[in-house]
Amino acid sequence: MLFDVMEEERRGWSVVRVIGDVDLATMPTLHAALERCDPARVALDLAGATMLDPLALGVVIGASLRSSRRGGEFVVCCPEGAARNLFIETGLDRVMRLVLDVDQLA
Repeated sequence: MLFDVMEEERRGWSVVRVIGDVDLATMPTLHAALERCDPARVALDLAGATMLDPLALGVVIGASLRSSRRGGEFVVCCPEGAARNLFIETGLDRVMRLVLDVDQLA
């Protein structure tokens, strides 16, 4: 199973880029990467995610809450597809900002 998380700074954002399946086995790695970020401006880039287990949404919600409670911003960079549909179907697109890709970070 291919899975990797890369962290980088981009235009003042802490970007956590995911490659591969986000599932029960990989959620702790994603959680740890999101926890290491400065909560002021965090972007989760799911463009390289091949699958997003609904259970992983708990990790995403936790990171979003961490940022907002500290006065920061949290954005999910998610192209059209299954992962984005999951955010829409669960209503999370109404409580966190979704953009198509990291180039839309401002």
